[in-house]
Amino acid sequence: MLSFFLFKLYRALKFLKFLAKMSCNCPVTTTLIVGVIGYFIYKKVFKLPTIRPKPEAYKKDYKKDVVYLYQFKRTRKCPNLSPFCMKVEVFCRAYKIPYEICDEKRRWSRNGALPFIELNGEHIADSDLIEMRLRKHFDLPSLSPAQEAQSVAITRLADNHLFNLLIRYKIQGDEFYNVLVRILKLPNFLIPVVMPLIRGVFGRKVYKKSTMAIGNFDPDDMKDVLYRDLQTIQDYVGDQKFLFGDKVTAADAAVFGQIASVIYPFRCCINDVLEKDFPKVLEYCERIRAEIYPNDFTI
Repeated sequence: MLSFFLFKLYRALKFLKFLAKMSCNCPVTTTLIVGVIGYFIYKKVFKLPTIRPKPEAYKKDYKKDVVYLYQFKRTRKCPNLSPFCMKVEVFCRAYKIPYEICDEKRRWSRNGALPFIELNGEHIADSDLIEMRLRKHFDLPSLSPAQEAQSVAITRLADNHLFNLLIRYKIQGDEFYNVLVRILKLPNFLIPVVMPLIRGVFGRKVYKKSTMAIGNFDPDDMKDVLYRDLQTIQDYVGDQKFLFGDKVTAADAAVFGQIASVIYPFRCCINDVLEKDFPKVLEYCERIRAEIYPNDFTI
């Protein structure tokens, strides 16, 4: 990361030197150029990043202690294309937390992402922060200290590593983009025009973020890394019903959200991988589906 920054700085300084040569006979032009570049360097290098303040609650007539979950619209075969939206909903259902889905209008968290919740008029973004806040507010039972540590580690494996692997497989075929277009409810005549644009812009952005998070891999190396993650989950589940016994917990919500959002909306190569090499992971997901979504999760 440091070498990349130094390379960028070097290129910027070379460009600045070039502009100085071009504008040496014009003081006004020189002043403008130096001012623009100085402002750019200040914003990119010296100005500390900030986060936007929490917005006011969108739900003005909220009910006390009801969680309002803002997420993407449901799909026909899976509660959500977003693993993090599904993670929060599974968590609410597993711990019997009263909640309502808010997806009639596209709202974004102060971080510019989904999901987020509102609880008693307070805006809470990020699935991890949502979990911690709900645990505290509703005084939810905890696992043993050792199991809680394991739960956090498994959640991090799912949300920060497995996610960045699975999403690369998710965006490889046309099926993901077809589901995305249906969610957006675009007119049919626009689909042939918009589809390549969505595929190009969204796919490139997702791929770039994924490689920045966990690195770039050729297909064989990516498969090896994916198999290690899935093997870890399969070994931990073992012969248990769920990760920590007979009840769905926060770690189950995270793992299920990541895998379910890939294998249920449409069939892809990950379905083949689970069926052939990780049948216990697939059976585990089916148990969570039956437990959490017995009626409104259509295969």
